[in-house]
Amino acid sequence: MFKKNIVLTNLSHTFLTGFPLEVKSAVQVLFFDIETTGLGWKRSVVYLIGAVHYKNSRWTLTQWFAETEEEEKEILMDFYLLADRKSYFIHYNGTSFDVPYLKQKYNFYQLSHPFTDKKQLDLYQKFIPLKKLFKLENMRQKDLESLLSYPRKDTFSGKELIQKYKEYHKNPTPELLELMLLHNYDDLMGMIGLRPLFSFFQLLNGSWTIRKASIISTETYEGTEELELLITLDLLVPLPFPFSFSKADYYLTGKDRQARIKSPVKDGTLKLYFPNYQDYYYLPLEDTAIHKSIGCYVDKEHRIKATPELCYQKFECTEEFLEDPKKLLRYVRGVLGVLEM
Repeated sequence: MFKKNIVLTNLSHTFLTGFPLEVKSAVQVLFFDIETTGLGWKRSVVYLIGAVHYKNSRWTLTQWFAETEEEEKEILMDFYLLADRKSYFIHYNGTSFDVPYLKQKYNFYQLSHPFTDKKQLDLYQKFIPLKKLFKLENMRQKDLESLLSYPRKDTFSGKELIQKYKEYHKNPTPELLELMLLHNYDDLMGMIGLRPLFSFFQLLNGSWTIRKASIISTETYEGTEELELLITLDLLVPLPFPFSFSKADYYLTGKDRQARIKSPVKDGTLKLYFPNYQDYYYLPLEDTAIHKSIGCYVDKEHRIKATPELCYQKFECTEEFLEDPKKLLRYVRGVLGVLEM
């Protein structure tokens, strides 16, 4: 078994403040990632485990490498000695792969696994709501890293690395070993590098204040003028890069410490959409949607099932509305709920 420790001088002891964790001390936290020769635990081996942990007042990256398949049990035992002392695990898609894979391996060798009664943060699951916001086709870790221009040096996929491990068996060179360690290193550091993406969730959890709300006139592509409601939000945490997103009649943009919401004002009225359209009926004569708990009392001839496009209520966009903090707050929350990012 080959073991490597790297002191991460580029990580401050406070970098965890950007993660939504329920821990009091960095010593409790463990980032980890594994490399295997396949997806099924019965016909593959875990040949590399990497972990980032806090020890002796500094962050350290430890990697355990099985130079032969027979050393798999040995690296599992070594990883357990570290992981079992931690109470909070952070991984990327570990809920679906890494954790169940390792549990099966520990059970196979009749060893205790370190995952009992531990809290876990799966970054893949956490960031799924951002897929639409960033218009991503895939949610691989590398796709999110590219948003933040993470300087990954490794150029191989985990699947491609399997062949490199087989080559290492035939000809164990230092170059091949460093290549595999580099991939695991970049996976772990890239995982940590995703921290700034958590700042986008402040839009959903209400970590903002309304700076201003006003009616503006904009020119359409056809050259006509139309009115829009523009609401500016002040954010508590700066965004790592600008973004824009639209859904229904809403247009959301963000940059640095500000976000803006635009929605059309037609005939002096605004539409407030509801996100869970399946729970509503649309009343064509009234041009409004009502909840099924009330709509069930409306004659069936005067109601239809709501669709995302028809699930709204109208209200007057008056000066009173623009100057009422409670009404504006309710509207903004409703808009962000529809956008769902």
